[in-house]
Amino acid sequence: MLKKYISDRTPKNIYIILKINLVLIFFSKKPQHAIVHDAVEFSKQFDKSKLINAVLRNILRDQENLKLEKNLPDNFQKVLDKIFSSSKIREYLYQTFFTKPIDYQISLNNHKEAIYEKRVLPFKSKLLKNCFVQDIGNYEVIHTTHQFFQSKKILDVCSAPGGKSILLHSLGYEVDCIDKSNSQIIKFKQNLKRLGLNIKIQKKDFLKLTKKQNISSILLDAPCSALGTFRRNPDVASKINQSKLKRNQKIQIQMLDKAINILDENGIIVYIVCSFHPFETINVIDKIAQKHKNIRTLSLDSDKMIKRQNGYFINPLKFKDVGGSDIFFVSVLKKTK
Repeated sequence: MLKKYISDRTPKNIYIILKINLVLIFFSKKPQHAIVHDAVEFSKQFDKSKLINAVLRNILRDQENLKLEKNLPDNFQKVLDKIFSSSKIREYLYQTFFTKPIDYQISLNNHKEAIYEKRVLPFKSKLLKNCFVQDIGNYEVIHTTHQFFQSKKILDVCSAPGGKSILLHSLGYEVDCIDKSNSQIIKFKQNLKRLGLNIKIQKKDFLKLTKKQNISSILLDAPCSALGTFRRNPDVASKINQSKLKRNQKIQIQMLDKAINILDENGIIVYIVCSFHPFETINVIDKIAQKHKNIRTLSLDSDKMIKRQNGYFINPLKFKDVGGSDIFFVSVLKKTK
């Protein structure tokens, strides 16, 4: 779009300023005259304020005739197509790529206004009492898998900011929470304070954890690319980076190795990532199964998920009528003799 208004000789920094302000013009609620004013003031340090002013005002004049193209990056679409073979699912994802899903609030108890599983309510202007924010797909993976845990005591790894821990606590589990991120732990504690809950969260690096007690149930919500949140964060679609995904996979495998090593015999690991990329999902579980012959994957009974090899992906079509969901991958692993 900018190429209609600038030349190939436009300095890169000016090009970036124009791109940022073009995004603001189309997507920000800020008054357009204020957007132009701020851009002009900022660009004075580069002695290009007149150019910035002229280009942005020309764009505003032509705005009604400018068509905003919304295209999925090719490599992102290829990965989606690989995971979701259903043409109906793919068509729905393509059509809603730039549509932010509805925010949900999860009640700690059954709620008469719930739209799903007696706990899930739309989040409007204000959180209701005893509710916390969580994507409906996030709720579904815990709702479907929690009965696999071998005991009511769960080690929740990478637990902050706490949505899954709080949900498990409300389902009657004793959750031992650890995380190594200060900022996320602060958010966790703020959520607990608002809800009036007493859940302990400790700052610990899981990979350095030493086993001091029996551990039969582990929830591993592993660090990942967050590609499954593309409807909330469309920019992730342009950030599929093979080397970064491989680094993520390395950490994910290290964490699963650690979980398996400290897990009791017949213990359960629930592995979750908000991604659909094979590197972070089915490939991780493949590598773990090859490395640990005492690990087997368990089948899930959910019509809201799609089975792919050794795990399950949220089926976005199943939540179409309630505003859609993020895409999560989950695999339930059991440690045998």
